[in-house]
Amino acid sequence: MKHATRTPIRLIITATLAAVISACAPTATPPPPPEPDRFAALESDARIMSHRWTAPDGIDLDSPEIQVARGYVESENNYDRTADPATLYPGYKNVAHAYKSPPTPRTGTINHHILQVEPTTHLGRPATEIHVCSVHMQTAKPTTTGWTRLETSFDTSLRIQQTDSAAGTAVALDYEDRLPYPTWNAFDGWEVERFTDKRMVEDAPWRICTSRMPGYNRDTPRTEQLAAAPIVEPFYPGWPTLVGDDE
Repeated sequence: MKHATRTPIRLIITATLAAVISACAPTATPPPPPEPDRFAALESDARIMSHRWTAPDGIDLDSPEIQVARGYVESENNYDRTADPATLYPGYKNVAHAYKSPPTPRTGTINHHILQVEPTTHLGRPATEIHVCSVHMQTAKPTTTGWTRLETSFDTSLRIQQTDSAAGTAVALDYEDRLPYPTWNAFDGWEVERFTDKRMVEDAPWRICTSRMPGYNRDTPRTEQLAAAPIVEPFYPGWPTLVGDDE
């Protein structure tokens, strides 16, 4: 009888010890959540509004100074459309301020034209002044009754020069594989100053932009009802990707 009563007691003790050991054992750490895609806002916005660039013969749209100008102008337009800092390109906040304002939703294609690229000096150092005309004739704002075109044409003048620490900032880029936006900092090593071109000569960039820019009809009403949403044309030239980038 004594032997028979010991077996259940041993079982109870064994089960209790197993339960204690199990309770004290460390639980498996759940895997960390995937990191958010930091370019998700840019990818989404690229389906709604695109940027296309043209320039006079001899101007390389992929030269560093022109990439800085393109990145600045595209970021400004992205933010104006969305009021979302996530649609600013990497590094933009280091060279300019994005002023908060209500967004101006639009869809379509903005056609940007490099009007002039002029070497100059600023504060005793070499600089480049780049004048851009952005034509919004192929963009419109959604309304309850359809689509309304709001803007016509805008000019932007930028003074761009390298910083003292610019040496060694170049990155390896794949110019065959392109995206609608840069995943790298095109502004690294550069200073950008937006200024007003006050020249009153006939061929001043702002005069060209507002009077005889291709794709811009000065007589078109500032506000016009459209039958359908403008087409989002493919980006041009787009942005080269980082060599070996897995984004």
